[in-house]
Amino acid sequence: MFSLRSRQDGFRLKIPDEFIIDEINEKYTNIIKKQKSYLYKPIDFLNETIQSVQILGILDASVEQQQSGNGKSIYNNPATKEANRFQHTATDYNYRSEKNPLALVDKTLNVYFRHTLGYVNYFLIFENFFWQYARDTKYDKLCDQFVLDIYNNIGEVYSRIIIMDPVISEIDMLDFNYNQPVAQSQNFKVVFKYSNLDYQFIDIDKKEDD
Repeated sequence: MFSLRSRQDGFRLKIPDEFIIDEINEKYTNIIKKQKSYLYKPIDFLNETIQSVQILGILDASVEQQQSGNGKSIYNNPATKEANRFQHTATDYNYRSEKNPLALVDKTLNVYFRHTLGYVNYFLIFENFFWQYARDTKYDKLCDQFVLDIYNNIGEVYSRIIIMDPVISEIDMLDFNYNQPVAQSQNFKVVFKYSNLDYQFIDIDKKEDD
């Protein structure tokens, strides 16, 4: 079912078709077709350039409080042969946060894309961002979820993370320079914020029966 080996690349983030606004989709479909790529849909082109993903993590799950009371010094009083007592002795205690556990999840999704020749995928996201944010676009027209599939050691979908209501929060700057004598493959990061998530185990035996 799963492996204890260190390989960690068994995942696939699928950004759905509705993420790209219709006007941008039409524009970049024509651009991709002219390049005679084996991928014809802009969303497929975009998904193929995903390099890595960062998600989940817990933030601020404890609360620190100082508790005071009677305590003993580590030094003995030579006159009484007893330990010195101090009313002000205190130490820090950590408690569970009073927040809902879901509120402690870092609702950030970092997606790293590989730059393509001409930065086509970068400008696809960049232009799409302006259409989503600058136009009169209602929330019901925006993408409602991303799906991150996790594979086991034989390539089957073992579990799935549903990312709900993702919106773009940050996009890396483009970095143009002549410092590198040889062209290198570089990445850029897009930061999404989301409202909620769902983690699902996939019953592989039941899926095979179906």
